[in-house]
Amino acid sequence: MAQFQFTRLNEHDAQRTSCLAEAMNNKDLPQQTWLFVSPHDDDLCIGAGLFMQAAIQAGATVHVLIVTDGCMGYCRLEDRDRIIHIRREETYKSFHLLGIPESQIHYIGYPDGGLVPFIGRRRARADEDDIAGYIGLQNALTYHLRQIRPVRVYVPTHTDLHPDHRITHSELMISVFHAAGAIWPELGKPLDEPPRVGELAVYCDFADPPNLEIIGDADVFQIKLDSIAVYRSQIQIERLVDSLRLAGPYEYVRESEFRLFTPETYKPFFASYTTADRSKSS
Repeated sequence: MAQFQFTRLNEHDAQRTSCLAEAMNNKDLPQQTWLFVSPHDDDLCIGAGLFMQAAIQAGATVHVLIVTDGCMGYCRLEDRDRIIHIRREETYKSFHLLGIPESQIHYIGYPDGGLVPFIGRRRARADEDDIAGYIGLQNALTYHLRQIRPVRVYVPTHTDLHPDHRITHSELMISVFHAAGAIWPELGKPLDEPPRVGELAVYCDFADPPNLEIIGDADVFQIKLDSIAVYRSQIQIERLVDSLRLAGPYEYVRESEFRLFTPETYKPFFASYTTADRSKSS
């Protein structure tokens, strides 16, 4: 069995363990479904190739949702007209190596590098592929969240420079709340509660420090590298594999905490500013 080490940073200490369920403080992983949302087909094997293997080994059911179609990812002119098909085949092979079957890989299929017109939700035109008569990232993400029904969702951090990454992150965050609300009933039964969300680093750093470290043994690390190398249509991928090999079998996750506004958060700050203090400053 593959060996992993997890280190979770808590408020006052660090917890190290070889058990993912222990690191997540959750014994119900074999009953859980996790969803990894990927702006592009090759982002997840780079940022979470070890983490997905660890989740599967711990018993979680892992699904993948790929947002774009890869149409701008051609490196040879002769591949330009068939790059979507080429990358789709590479994707299935890559995730098969990581232990994720084709039946658990889902596509939204919006244009690579062209997500701006798909922000939000609007009624679909007659010539557009729709879900329940609508298109847009919030429509598609809400639909897939309700169909897959994950308790945890992971997505590349919003600090990545690629606009597809930033847009995917922001649209997913609001869709998590849509999926657990009563809005848009034609997209499926609402979730009982919003899933927990974690951020992954793919190319750029986190905005805030991560709180979970994953270290894999030589075997799972090689599987991760092999899953990346499958994307042979991406000529630059070999240099990335070499760079990751030098960096070693490390991955990091930052769990996002949703902070909804409430006046109670700020009352103490202003309550300490007394009437006497106001008089002195006037």
